[in-house]
Amino acid sequence: MKIAVIICEYNPLQKGHVYHISRAIKDTGAQKVICIMSGNFTQRGELAIADKYTRATWAIKNGADMVVELPPQHVLTTAKYFALGGVKIADLIKGEVTLSFGSELGNLQVLQDIASFQENDAFKTALDEELKRGNGYAKSYAAALTQLHPDYADALTTPNNILAVEYIKALNAVKSSIVPHTIARVGGGYHQTTADEYPSASAIRSMWQKGDLQTLAQGVPQCVYDYLKNTSPTDWQDANDKMFALLKFNVNNIDLKNIHGIKEGVENRIIAALKESDCWQELVDKLATKRYTNAYLLRTLINILISNTFQAQDLQDQNIDFVNVLAIEKNCKDLLSAFDCRVITKSSDLPNGSLIKRADNLYSSVTKNIPQYMQIVER
Repeated sequence: MKIAVIICEYNPLQKGHVYHISRAIKDTGAQKVICIMSGNFTQRGELAIADKYTRATWAIKNGADMVVELPPQHVLTTAKYFALGGVKIADLIKGEVTLSFGSELGNLQVLQDIASFQENDAFKTALDEELKRGNGYAKSYAAALTQLHPDYADALTTPNNILAVEYIKALNAVKSSIVPHTIARVGGGYHQTTADEYPSASAIRSMWQKGDLQTLAQGVPQCVYDYLKNTSPTDWQDANDKMFALLKFNVNNIDLKNIHGIKEGVENRIIAALKESDCWQELVDKLATKRYTNAYLLRTLINILISNTFQAQDLQDQNIDFVNVLAIEKNCKDLLSAFDCRVITKSSDLPNGSLIKRADNLYSSVTKNIPQYMQIVER
């Protein structure tokens, strides 16, 4: 069976994502599409705009056949380990598998060339030097490439291209037989906050927060619009402040030095900022600095709340021994046997101490109760 795999977040699903699903099917000749999607928290370290089961259902209704979860330890981290986690899961799928991803370049050969450059020691040294200067990951990438391969420097100024390169590097690292496939991203850029024919997820969230439902309706499928029009941004803000209260209450009971992402004494900065802040946004504002991106800081705060003690080497070495299925099209239940590992369809079967459980418990405690089992969706 030919299967197209898409690693995604769908926060929320927008028409550009639907276009990607349809193109992946058309370009690869895939008979089925499996999405590997982040759970209730995103790689930017934010509460997802809707719970993972709702977002998985959106994907099924718009062309995907199955959605499984990318575990929190691979979401709340850098692009490298986000990509590696997704690729490790994809590599467990039996059949003729293609990994399809969007990129601004839309040129697989160039992306593969850049990936090969980054495997040499000279690039790694240059990247480390840029990171030590306090630059963010994307800026450091571009600066390191400018030194060694200036023709490609501009290619890594956008998150989609960076992720595309990381997918290719991850495929190489696990010696996967999966075939990479990229399509040129349509619509506005990743950080776009205004509308066009294919608005970014960031733009959709901005419209939703501003109450601009008329414009929002043009950029998302009907099922997403129906959800967002009945959901208040105020609830999202309240949920963040509940997380702030939990963090302030629990921070002294946690060994912060063991938490994923804690480095260079940032735990002391977090403790000091907590004492001086009265809400989540104020905390984030006080923590902001040129040295640390907002995404890094937000991920670190969530990692503290779920006691994520996975370290980079753990993520590098860890084998995936189960997949958690979030949703499946009702006529595609045969896909439950597509993975060469244990397949879980209800939360009660997750291993004790699983970070998935901790993240779900946190999300439910600050928003609302979420489903506890795989959703069967009729398209």
